[in-house]
Amino acid sequence: MPIIQYLPALELLFFNLFTINRCCHRRYSFFKTFLTLFLFSAVLFGFSYTFAEELSFRGDGSLSLCGLIFLIPFRFLYKEKLPLLFIIACTCWVYTLGILSLSIQIAGMLEPGSWIYILTVQNFLYLLTLVPFYKHLVPKYIFVIEHIGIFEKRWYKYMMLSNCLSFLLLVVLNGYFLKKEASFGKILILFLLLSTICISYLILHQIVLDAIKINDLKQEVSHDPLTGLRNRTQLLTDLQSVSKTGQTFSVLFMDLDRFKLINDQYGHMAGDQYLKHFAGISSDILTDLGRVYRFGGDEFVAVCPGVIPQQIIDRLKECREWDSGAPCPFNQVSIGMLLCEPPHPDAEEILRRVDRLMYQNKTAGTSFGKA
Repeated sequence: MPIIQYLPALELLFFNLFTINRCCHRRYSFFKTFLTLFLFSAVLFGFSYTFAEELSFRGDGSLSLCGLIFLIPFRFLYKEKLPLLFIIACTCWVYTLGILSLSIQIAGMLEPGSWIYILTVQNFLYLLTLVPFYKHLVPKYIFVIEHIGIFEKRWYKYMMLSNCLSFLLLVVLNGYFLKKEASFGKILILFLLLSTICISYLILHQIVLDAIKINDLKQEVSHDPLTGLRNRTQLLTDLQSVSKTGQTFSVLFMDLDRFKLINDQYGHMAGDQYLKHFAGISSDILTDLGRVYRFGGDEFVAVCPGVIPQQIIDRLKECREWDSGAPCPFNQVSIGMLLCEPPHPDAEEILRRVDRLMYQNKTAGTSFGKA
């Protein structure tokens, strides 16, 4: 078989590997990655050329299915998991096979069966589309891959299925077209198919981008920007929800003692660090028991199912973990605990009661009560 018949396939492979390398995170240096893929490709093409009669390159994309074997080195060369590598590979194959399909049809109208014409048209189409593909489409696709986790995991399956179907449709369509004479209608169909696939990627990018913006807005509404904890508004909502369950739960009201002195003595920046430090420690202590909220200023509230063990409350009061990364000495914390048993009062009444319990013993200890 003439070696020129393999040149379009070599170009197709080169752009596939180049795109995948841009979309994925390498485990090793660029040189080691390039050398491994080069040697792997050389062995495959050497085998294919030796047994050309059995593995002839017809240009219909059927041999592209053999590209699945590249998932073996990809798995070891890149950090992404195998399903994600498959999604990226299918996307690259759709682009390169689409260019090859269009090249075969356009060249067929100029000089049927001429691989020189196919190669010339393919190079022209790559030059025409490479810049928008790598400058606009690839970055958006990388963005989708990196942020698709904000959805449920089934989105990975949808992406895998849609990319696989797009690729198989292109293979089947191209194989069918090769059995007939090239025509403008076939070129138009291929162009519309590739355009639809590209537009679907752009739509998916916009969906992910909008979802991120919505999540950011939800975060701003429900979370305290300084500590990252849920805020007072979200506390009232969550308290109302847990009250409706009819279950017993505990509410802690924590007030940082002499916090004003921290701001006066060390400055407000240190005061902010003080709040963040306590938020982190209290969240870690209660991580398996409940959730901590910033009520406002130097006041924090925790909501926990059931009864909170005394040793946990002692850990919060003493804050023995304080010294690690602390901006200044710890001035202790006053705690009031309210055990809420059904029937529950409303959320604001619960907070009023536990707030009173905290102030009853502001610096001497921990006050307990029942609601």
